[in-house]
Amino acid sequence: MKKNLSFPVLSAICFIAVLALGCGGDDNPTPASCEDGINDYEAALNAYIADITSVSKCNALKASLNDLVDCPGITAEKKKEYQDEVDAIDCD
Repeated sequence: MKKNLSFPVLSAICFIAVLALGCGGDDNPTPASCEDGINDYEAALNAYIADITSVSKCNALKASLNDLVDCPGITAEKKKEYQDEVDAIDCD
C-alpha cells in the first residue's frame, strides 16, 4: 500500500525547517547555501503538495530536507530531529 505524508506532517516539517533555518539574526546569519536549501525545500514541498501521489516529487522533497540536515550552524539535537523527519518520509 502506498503511504503519503499527511498535511499535518508536511506542515510540521515546513514549520520546523523555516523556523530553525530561516530566522537567523545578525549574530548568526543563515549561510547562503542554507538559504538556497530552504528555497529548494519549499519548492519541493509545494510540488509534492500539488501531486502527493508522485514518488519522484516525494523523493525530491526528502532529498531537499536531507540537504538541510547538513547546513552549518544547526545543533546536533536539531540535526537529529531533522534526520528523524527525513527517515519518517516513506515515498514507496
